[in-house]
Amino acid sequence: MSNVLPGKLPQLKPGNTDRMFYFDNLRGFIIVMVVIMHTAIGYMTKPPEWWYVIDIKNNLLLDLFVMVTDVFIMPIMFFIAGYFALPVLIKKGTAGFWRSKFFRIVVPWVIGVLLFAPLITYSIPFSRMAAPPNYISFWANFFQPPFFNHAHYWFLGILAWFFVLLTAVYNLAPLSCQRKTSPSSPSIIEFILISIIPAIAFFVANLYFHADEWVSVTYLAHIQPTRIVLYLCYFCLGVHAWRNLWFTKAGYNPQFSRWFFASVVMLAIFIAYRVVFNDTTPLLLKAGHALVHSFFNLAATFGFIVLFRDFFNSDAYLWRRLSANSYTIYYIHHFILLPIAYLVQKIEAPVWIKFISVSALAVVLCYLVSEHIIGRVTHISRKKPTQILEHKS
Repeated sequence: MSNVLPGKLPQLKPGNTDRMFYFDNLRGFIIVMVVIMHTAIGYMTKPPEWWYVIDIKNNLLLDLFVMVTDVFIMPIMFFIAGYFALPVLIKKGTAGFWRSKFFRIVVPWVIGVLLFAPLITYSIPFSRMAAPPNYISFWANFFQPPFFNHAHYWFLGILAWFFVLLTAVYNLAPLSCQRKTSPSSPSIIEFILISIIPAIAFFVANLYFHADEWVSVTYLAHIQPTRIVLYLCYFCLGVHAWRNLWFTKAGYNPQFSRWFFASVVMLAIFIAYRVVFNDTTPLLLKAGHALVHSFFNLAATFGFIVLFRDFFNSDAYLWRRLSANSYTIYYIHHFILLPIAYLVQKIEAPVWIKFISVSALAVVLCYLVSEHIIGRVTHISRKKPTQILEHKS
């Protein structure tokens, strides 16, 4: 996995040679995977007790699908965020950087936690009880420790805290944030460290928490103790990759064949390990679980990056619009997915028909709402009054 042989270089359009379309496309793809995975959770044979809408139909293959995709989708998101955060911070400065992040990340996070997370969580009693509690009383009790959570807005909150950390490093040690003038390739030791450090943190946290458990840190963050260090490491890895000119024409470009092979091998090992793993196994097997989880995540993260670099480095219309709408799709998807899942929850139909139909409909509707309703409203609201009048005339 070292850079002995160069990987395939990005083939960008001559008019926009600085744009890495594959990162945009990968982010859009991952958001679609988030929607599909959240659909699949409701059809697992052993879904989390707190999941919002659980269907009467289930299939073990969907347990495996959720188990696998849940490993790498968010580390990839944090890697991409880290890769592009530092150049924006350097370009705009601290004030300009936080002016944009405050309104794009912090405000939507706070609104999501205070207003939308309770409504999403209310779907638990609403979808299970014949007479669910009054929503107002539920909302008031929601902010008590046993019930409080950030729903899927946890990602925005953790990302905001990572931006705080990056800004602190940038202001306290600016030389450490400068981009290098000549590229450097990662060594095997670096890849081992980026796997071992999160694995150790995973193992230690797993001694006190379930591997998939969620915990609220006061009201300021909602985390999985076994994975928070992993996310920080991949955010920092993205920053490190940008500083060292990885994925640029002259920089480190990993080979697709190597990472694809590593991804397939680690996928097989990970599935086999998770099938036999349980909370009562000895500490040595817990350590093995942490290592397998971390190494599979590394292989899958770089595997998807090089896959999209080599085969989906396109600014075609659909990719471009999916990327442009990915943030909004992530933000709103539960408000479209959960009602659909609830409507078909007790219908007697084959599980695969239900799962495929619900996930496909949710993805399409999320895109259409984001593109043609929310997108148009926000576009018009940004226009000057004269522009709006000219548009209407």
